[in-house]
Amino acid sequence: MALLNKRSYVKKEPFRDAIILIIICEGEKREPDYFEFFNELTSQLKVIPVASKEGESAPNHLLSNANDAIEKHNSDNGDYELWFVLDVDRWRKHIHTLQAETSTKNEWNIAISNPCFEVWLYNHFTDKLPDFKVINSCSDWKQLIPKIRKGGFDSTKHPTLLGDAIVNSKKNYKEEGYIPEVGRTQLFRLGEKIFDKTKKILEKYN
Repeated sequence: MALLNKRSYVKKEPFRDAIILIIICEGEKREPDYFEFFNELTSQLKVIPVASKEGESAPNHLLSNANDAIEKHNSDNGDYELWFVLDVDRWRKHIHTLQAETSTKNEWNIAISNPCFEVWLYNHFTDKLPDFKVINSCSDWKQLIPKIRKGGFDSTKHPTLLGDAIVNSKKNYKEEGYIPEVGRTQLFRLGEKIFDKTKKILEKYN
């Protein structure tokens, strides 16, 4: 069955009690494009990805982005949650700062991928772990996805496979402390929040 292509999808008008997910991304394009796919697929959910500003991704910049986004979007009707989406590759020295910050706020959460966001994208297509002797760096993961899916990951349609990504990443998940082991991601936790509201729509296309 053909995947839903977001370019041709008509957004629903949000309910007054829609859940609002504000997602603070360290990237400027890949992560925001992915999460934008889910925005208003259903009137019960708003997904608001916030891209990094001109490549600035130090903790103080992400915290500033988070506070600005809350001030802007929490005026909407509905309950909000805020999520930081982080990579171990760029954030190993700073993850503790944001982990400590999120632990003090009920609505704030963190989802970490090791080494990078492409681990989550990879899980949309398979539950098989790659050979970590040859696949380790972010560059390796970025080159791996086009090898298992012709053309690579398409953020206008492949997010439809969210349910598979959740199952696959949970199956293989391991962590040390609160950091995922190499080749693992915590994004299934955020994915479950989105899938809970979009499941009926997404499953029509799988």
